[in-house]
Amino acid sequence: MTINGDSVLLLATVGVELVAAVAFLCVPLTIAILRRRRPDLPEPKLLWLLGLFVGLVGLIYLLDAFGQFNPPQALGRWAKAATIVTSLAALVLIYPAARRLLSLPSRNQLEDANRELAAQVERAQRANEVVALSEARYRLLVDTASEGIWILDRIGRITFTNPRITEMLGFNPEQLKGMTLLDLVPEEDRSAIVDTLQRHRRGLSVRGTRQLLNAKGGLVPVQMSSSPLMDKGEVASILGVVTDLSEQMVAHEELQRLATELEDRVTQRTQAYRETAAQLAGTLEVSRFQQRNYGMLQEMAEMLQSCTSPAEAARVAGEFAVKLFDADAGSIYTLNQETGGFTALHGWGATNESAEQILVDDCWALRQNKPYPHSLNQFTLRCNHLRLGPSRNTFCLPMSAHGQVAGLINLRRAAPFITSDVEASADFEKVAQLFAANIAQFLANLALRRSLEQQSLRDPLTNLFNRRYFNEQLAIEFERANRSRAPLALQMVDIDHFKRINDRFGHDAGDRVLRMVSDILAQNARSGDIVCRWGGEEFLILMPGSNAAAAKRRADEIRSRINDQIEIVGGTRVSVSIGVASYPEHASDPDGLIEVSDRALYAAKGAGRNRVTVAVAVL
Repeated sequence: MTINGDSVLLLATVGVELVAAVAFLCVPLTIAILRRRRPDLPEPKLLWLLGLFVGLVGLIYLLDAFGQFNPPQALGRWAKAATIVTSLAALVLIYPAARRLLSLPSRNQLEDANRELAAQVERAQRANEVVALSEARYRLLVDTASEGIWILDRIGRITFTNPRITEMLGFNPEQLKGMTLLDLVPEEDRSAIVDTLQRHRRGLSVRGTRQLLNAKGGLVPVQMSSSPLMDKGEVASILGVVTDLSEQMVAHEELQRLATELEDRVTQRTQAYRETAAQLAGTLEVSRFQQRNYGMLQEMAEMLQSCTSPAEAARVAGEFAVKLFDADAGSIYTLNQETGGFTALHGWGATNESAEQILVDDCWALRQNKPYPHSLNQFTLRCNHLRLGPSRNTFCLPMSAHGQVAGLINLRRAAPFITSDVEASADFEKVAQLFAANIAQFLANLALRRSLEQQSLRDPLTNLFNRRYFNEQLAIEFERANRSRAPLALQMVDIDHFKRINDRFGHDAGDRVLRMVSDILAQNARSGDIVCRWGGEEFLILMPGSNAAAAKRRADEIRSRINDQIEIVGGTRVSVSIGVASYPEHASDPDGLIEVSDRALYAAKGAGRNRVTVAVAVL
């Protein structure tokens, strides 16, 4: 069969139209697949119309291809009419769709938005990490706090407690959760608790002392500070800080006992003195000379009662020694407990006639524990502490209190003290012994009074000032700093892991550590600083005239010395954490200064211990 040129042209035309038809018909099929996989594509109606339009165009090409052999005129016309209608409908939809499509961001904009979104996600992740770390730190502070912390709901029901609360009250955490505050107070205190909760609902903070019931039914004295936590202007919960006052109450009772004991002892000694004076008045012979001497002794005793120091009492005794015994010179010595010798407390006249420091072997009166000389036979024997000329005479008189020699009175004059007149010499010795007994009794009473006062102001284990004395001095120094516009710094020192030291090495080792730390704190304190044992293993150092920077430098030195100088068994080192605060930088009142230094201390412990942390400045 011969194929001419027209046949080739026909076949080529049919082939091209079939290829175009297939290409156009693939478009709606592709759109259908896309819509199935991505139903969220925009403008679905417009896509289906465009697919239909392209499909109709492909159908027209297909009909044209078959129409080359047997043209179906009617079907082609209907297909073209449908194509026209479809194109018009697409044209109607394409204008608003084009506006919406043009409003969509470009590829570059989407890439920029994606990068910004990724950066925001990264920042959010970092913020979440910081929040998680902060939550962990605050959780550590709450769990290791020495104060009890709990959270109550609006009706006073406990929803959270830290370990210190459970240790303080003896309940386990499961028992405390769900209990109300009314369950933990005696019945007579419940009305006050109801009033406290009502004040919290009004958004007010409350602080006061209470007694809480422990697991055994006993009462625990505490100080409660609670504040409402607000959420969208309403009270959501109540945060409470509970401080155990048991140790303070014991210390207060001990202080009252010491004060009562001091008062009783002073009363007893005063009564004993009055009885002695009464006995003296009853046994004295009525004579002008004796009345004069004993009247002077009575006057001296009254003046001694007004003296405030041993040196002042010695000066009063010296003045009366001149009047009573015509002693133009003399010395009064007191016992030095550290050396066992005697030190001159006061002297008058030619003070170089007797040594300033003497030992027992230097004086015959001290050796024999009786007045010397007491007879004419001893006039030629002089005590080793004397440097007298040939015309000078002396009389040494021991002062005894509570059965022990407490001092010595040495009287000197030109005339002899002991003469051949036995009666006059006896009267002299009697008055001299009463003179010495009065002075010795007063000095002993004064020493006892000072000892008891020291016991009431100092901690018995460390010999540092106690909390009572510190609070008094803090108020004084704060007022002074406020008037003079001078800084006032405070260091709060805490021994790290002290409970672990007690548990591992015993309480004797713990007490030894407390004393060694106290010695270093006292040695490194300035003359105006006040060092106190605040309680347990905590100490306070008040530094008048120092700001926070100077106090931190001193705190770093203290921390370093303690860490270098104190060790327990097996080379275990002792370390301390120190919180520093100052007025007016960090606080405006004494309680606030203690509170911010305490927060700085717990920040130091939360940051790893064995470090110094300065409080955050007031904004």
